[in-house]
Amino acid sequence: MTSLAEDKNLQQKILDENKRVHALENKLYLSRHPEQTNFFQRSILNKALDSFCKILPANKKRIVDIGCGSGYVFLPMITKGYQMTGVDLSEEMIQALKEDLDKEKLSRSELIVGDVVEFSNGNTTPFDGMIVSALLHHLYDFKNAVRKFCSKVAPGGPLLIFFEPLRQKINSPIRYGLHKRLAEIEERIYKKEMKFRKIPIFEDDYEYSDYQRQFGGIDPKELAAILEEEGMEVLKISKYCARRYGIPAFIANSILGTANTFNILAKKRN
Repeated sequence: MTSLAEDKNLQQKILDENKRVHALENKLYLSRHPEQTNFFQRSILNKALDSFCKILPANKKRIVDIGCGSGYVFLPMITKGYQMTGVDLSEEMIQALKEDLDKEKLSRSELIVGDVVEFSNGNTTPFDGMIVSALLHHLYDFKNAVRKFCSKVAPGGPLLIFFEPLRQKINSPIRYGLHKRLAEIEERIYKKEMKFRKIPIFEDDYEYSDYQRQFGGIDPKELAAILEEEGMEVLKISKYCARRYGIPAFIANSILGTANTFNILAKKRN
């Protein structure tokens, strides 16, 4: 069992590495992560955001994007006309997002540099809706963070947890073998593309940043139980296979039926 001092030391290492890595990635973050922007994943994102928006109570437009980064979710949501608050640990990522906002969109934006858990401890008025995208696996204690996030959603408001690594076994050895082989081929292509485009990928800089991946990802059922305990109604858990490129993603999802990523859509009970 680790001591409190050891826990705090590890938490600080995770925070420090996330700051350092995302400062390196900054404006080119999404170029380095095509698994978030290829046509297959973009379709999943659009459907998830549409479902989120349908749940929002009438005339409620105050949304917070926790871990907003350079705007993967923030930008399509502000384009829909919402009043957006974005929170991220990385000053560089926030600056990259700000540069993509015109004057009108900037007037509907609040951009905050800071630790997302500390932000959730603040005395802010609950938001009409919350989106947490590709964030939880970066946290030392994602369970505690989710509990705090739930308290910042107003009654009737939606919470979308998006693009988290799925902790799940693939029972078929054949499907698992094909799943791994497809990933290996795709990764070689990805590295060649990044080299050709002269985009560094910082492979050796991720010791602590993606902390929850060392445990095989996150169990969505465990996460759903926490949401229910915190007054949320879990509406949908979506599982799918995220890949660097759209065609391998289509093959993995439509033919192999393998999954490595999940989303959860929930609603705060009145």
